[in-house]
Amino acid sequence: MRLIKLALLSFIILFALVTAMSLLIPSNIRISRAINISRNTDHILYPITNPDKWPQWHPAFQLQNAAALLKEHKISIRPVLKTDSLVTVNWEQAGKIPVVNGWQVHRFATTDSVTLQWFMDFRLKWYPWQKFRSLFYEKTYGTMMERGLQNIKTIVQEEK
Repeated sequence: MRLIKLALLSFIILFALVTAMSLLIPSNIRISRAINISRNTDHILYPITNPDKWPQWHPAFQLQNAAALLKEHKISIRPVLKTDSLVTVNWEQAGKIPVVNGWQVHRFATTDSVTLQWFMDFRLKWYPWQKFRSLFYEKTYGTMMERGLQNIKTIVQEEK
């Protein structure tokens, strides 16, 4: 009986300690990548605003059977906002937190190019496992975002 009490008390203390440590990790996380492209804004945002073009540049859609994978995992992509310099969509999957994906064009008067920024916003709950899992998002999604931006740059510059 003492061993069971000790194990239960140890588990509760360990869970409380891990939870307290996870509270130091922010609940709102933004991963962002950017690339400079010498082209006007309309052509840069065209592949992003046209879902039929996503297989040409988005790494997740370049997988074989990407459409079947999206359907199998019940992933839906819902447009949220579209302006002349910003496009945002929600990626929603059953049982998981929605992720806001955004692409923003930044113009600078002193340069002949524009900067395309891709960001992903994650809004986490207080759960320790969500917070600690988020520590790996940068490596996982950052690499994918860099490839996607490079693909967009290639597509846009080929259209010249």
